[in-house]
Amino acid sequence: MDHQPAHRPNRQLFYLLLVIALLAFPSPVRAFEKTEIPPLETFIAQVMNGNADELRGIYVSGVFADVITPQPVDDPTFVTSQSNALTQFGMASRHGSIGLLAHNYLAGSDFFLLEEGQLIYLIYGDGRTETYIIRRFLRFQALTPQSTTSDFVDLETGELLSASNLFHKVFQRKGDVVLQTCIYADGNASWGRLFIIAEPYEEHAPISMPIHLEFQ
Repeated sequence: MDHQPAHRPNRQLFYLLLVIALLAFPSPVRAFEKTEIPPLETFIAQVMNGNADELRGIYVSGVFADVITPQPVDDPTFVTSQSNALTQFGMASRHGSIGLLAHNYLAGSDFFLLEEGQLIYLIYGDGRTETYIIRRFLRFQALTPQSTTSDFVDLETGELLSASNLFHKVFQRKGDVVLQTCIYADGNASWGRLFIIAEPYEEHAPISMPIHLEFQ
C-alpha cells in the first residue's frame, strides 16, 4: 500500500508556482513607458465588460491603473508579459484570497511604490468595485533563487520557510488581496519575493457606474 502523503503533489506544485512562475528575466529595467493614470471612474468604464464575476482591473490612486488577466486553466504557472497588467493567481483563489502576480520589470515595479494605509480598488466586469487597505509588507530572500526546492528567509523575522510553507503563510488569508512580485538585489532579478497584504476596507462605499452604460 502506498503511504505517501496525499498532499505531496500539491506541495510540489506550490514549489513550482512560487519559485518558477515568478522568476524574473535578467533585466531589472522597466520595459515600458508608464501611461497617464486616469480618474477611477474613467478606468472603471475602460475595463468593464458586463461580466459581474470577472475581476477586470486594479487601481491605486496616483500609483497605477492596471488590467487583470486570468491564468489559463491548463497553465497554473502563467504570469502575463503584458505591460500595465497583473495576473490573477488561480491557486490563491482556491485558498480564499485574491492573489495578483506581476513581474518586477513590468507592472510589479509599481508595487515598490505602495505604502501601508493606501487604498486598493478592484473592479469587476459590471463596474462594481471592492476596496481594500494595505496592511502589511512581507519580504523574503530565496536562498537558492534558481532552484525549485529553495527555502526562503523572512527578512523581518529571520524565519526559515519552505516554499510550500511560504505559500500557506501568504495566501491562506480568506478575503484578503495579496500582490506578489520578485525582489531584485545583488544583480539577481529573482533574489527574493515581495508580498503586499491588503484587507477589505468596509468604511468605503462601493462606486457605482452610471446606469446608462450598455454592453453590446
